[in-house]
Amino acid sequence: MNFDGPETRPLAERCLMSFSGSAGPVMQNGMYNNTFQFVQTPDTLMINVEMNHDARIIPIDAEFNPLQPAKWAGDSRGWYEGDTLVVETRKPHPGQRALISEEGKLTERFTRWSEDEILYEFTVEDPTLYTSTWKGEMALRRTDEPLHEYACHEGNYAMPGILGGARKIESEGGTPSLGPGITAGINVPPVE
Repeated sequence: MNFDGPETRPLAERCLMSFSGSAGPVMQNGMYNNTFQFVQTPDTLMINVEMNHDARIIPIDAEFNPLQPAKWAGDSRGWYEGDTLVVETRKPHPGQRALISEEGKLTERFTRWSEDEILYEFTVEDPTLYTSTWKGEMALRRTDEPLHEYACHEGNYAMPGILGGARKIESEGGTPSLGPGITAGINVPPVE
């Protein structure tokens, strides 16, 4: 892990994307803040992920732009097949931890099973990362709970402390690291 400056720190520390991968490509559950908010207009779907409020904006019935650069959570397009919304996602940002490469493709299917439940199915096709196609599914259930604020602050106010601590460890001859548990960040050579 690089402690040279804020640009080298993980995306979650910089409040750019959550650490959980909730927004995808391949929407996943994290340890907490697992609520998804779906907002749909006639030509767009927005999926707001409670964790870090990562928002996926998905045009409906629109063509992919081959010149579109890679995007956080990938470049997605949706269309309906009967009552099922199908979403194809390509080109996740290379700085993001994603389950597809820039050459891969994720196909998601959102089917309402009942008033309170959507079946989320996905298929991953990426010969760059995997030897075969793989799939999964999970139920997304309606809740009356509000979408809670995830208090990640733009620029992370702790960043000066993180980098200052790294400079202190280096001045003592150590190497800053992400060690296990409470000792994270401390990797000081033994005293001889």
